[in-house]
Amino acid sequence: MDFTGERFIPGNESGLLEAEHVQRYAFAGTHAKGRAVLDIACGAGYGSSLLQKAGAASVTGVDVSEEAVRFAQSHYSGSGMQFIAHDAEQFRQGTYDLIVSFETIEHLEKRQQFLENLKTMLNPGGILIISTPNKVITSPMKAPSEIRNKYHKYEYREAEFIDALQRAGFNRITKYGQHAYPRIFQNQIISRLLRRHLNRDRIETAAVSLMGKNAVPRYFVFIAETKTI
Repeated sequence: MDFTGERFIPGNESGLLEAEHVQRYAFAGTHAKGRAVLDIACGAGYGSSLLQKAGAASVTGVDVSEEAVRFAQSHYSGSGMQFIAHDAEQFRQGTYDLIVSFETIEHLEKRQQFLENLKTMLNPGGILIISTPNKVITSPMKAPSEIRNKYHKYEYREAEFIDALQRAGFNRITKYGQHAYPRIFQNQIISRLLRRHLNRDRIETAAVSLMGKNAVPRYFVFIAETKTI
């Protein structure tokens, strides 16, 4: 597969981009044990494999790129794993206990429909873990319709993204964040699973200067749930 910098391809990039991707999936892996998981926009399938290794009962990876799905099938298929080529905006197959959507929504035109579809696929008690760039950091001083990244259709500010999740039917939302250094933080939490997948030098680089709960993240990471009020 061609390496564009947007899709992580194992073996093509071993620096910050790898660490960012691995950390997101390591964080999601702490919620995966025993669950049926959907990895929407799974790319080359590396993250789906990490979710299975974290104890997921099953993992379904979906990506719009047939080339990426073929790569995933040839490298990561196995018992409890399947990969499907499908448009993320339109995908509504099956039900899941955990849905993971990392750096996806900013690439889509029908973003609200996408969130609503994810909500319908969650089993009772299920959770969505979703990330997207923080426009304040990634496209500062730009008008709402203007963004720096040529691959992105839209980027959110925090309140706007929370509102989009709420309108999709999620009423319990926990905010985390990921900074330029690849770590997920909320009250200085960092996932121990990172140590299983990165060598010692990259762990030390990734974990420098843990940020506090009031830090401004480069990427929003939200856990979104539905609870009966």
